[in-house]
Amino acid sequence: MKEKQILDSIKRSVDQAPIDLLDKIKKQPRVRMLRHDHITRQDTKEFSFKKLMSYASVAAVFIFMFFGWYYQTGMPDSHVYLDVNPSIEIVTNRQDKVINLTADNIDGEKILRDVKYKGKTVYQVTEDILDRMVSESYLDKDQEFLLLSVYNKDQNKAEEQKQSLDQRIHEHLMARQLQPVVLAQKLDNTTTIERFAREYGISVSKMTFIRNMIILNPELKTQALVNLSIGELVRLSQGMGLELDKIIDSKDLEKVEPIVPVPQPGAEDKENNKEDTIISFEQAESIALSVVKGIITDLDFDEDDLEYEVEIQVGDLEYEILIDAKTGTILKVEVDD
Repeated sequence: MKEKQILDSIKRSVDQAPIDLLDKIKKQPRVRMLRHDHITRQDTKEFSFKKLMSYASVAAVFIFMFFGWYYQTGMPDSHVYLDVNPSIEIVTNRQDKVINLTADNIDGEKILRDVKYKGKTVYQVTEDILDRMVSESYLDKDQEFLLLSVYNKDQNKAEEQKQSLDQRIHEHLMARQLQPVVLAQKLDNTTTIERFAREYGISVSKMTFIRNMIILNPELKTQALVNLSIGELVRLSQGMGLELDKIIDSKDLEKVEPIVPVPQPGAEDKENNKEDTIISFEQAESIALSVVKGIITDLDFDEDDLEYEVEIQVGDLEYEILIDAKTGTILKVEVDD
């Protein structure tokens, strides 16, 4: 009986207990979690900012090293041009190592066919190119003119390279029993020169030389000059009395023999007939052919103006050269297709 009373008492106590406990728990204030704990976190991998920074630092070092290496070895620094008839451009890095070679005409492509440049300095590659020019007879005792041009944003470095290359070229060719006539110039970065060079199919360096010749004598025309070799341009400048030392640096111009030695008349000669002081037809032909190698198709003498007019055929081009009959000076050069 007692057991039954006890059970009934417990049942009554349970039935009389409060049933709103859950509601009370819901109404209690909740504190927001600022971060997941080990129970609520779904990603078990912990984010490490220190590790990220270490990886970023290593990557930055490698990037810095790469750009430093590329700045010194991969970026173009100087552009060196060698013009004889072959026209060749040598591109170097800041360590004077050659990183590219370009031919500006068909003859240049022929020269560069077997030239290796990787890992070589500009001086070594220049000597290799000179050897090829000699073996292909572009440089010999009858053709020793070479235009050396250097471009660098740093004018002091351009001047230093120009002088060093000039010396190395002389030493190398003189060792082969040649007496080179080297014309050296520094180049400016001008889009106009580049545009004309592309238009006429010649190098930037040769176009610069021609532009400077025209500055000395505005009567010269670009079209009449672009097909001439460096030697022919020099002889033309000499024949026209141009002061080349104003536009190029060269210690070799004195080696260039006068086109035709014209005797200077004395006081007695001035009183004689003017025909006694003019150059002969043969001398006029020699002067014209020293500028353009071709076939003379016509030679006229103007007695009123004392001028020779010589027409020379060179392939599909016809050159007309006007020569002062008294001094032998070339007055004009024109070309017709």
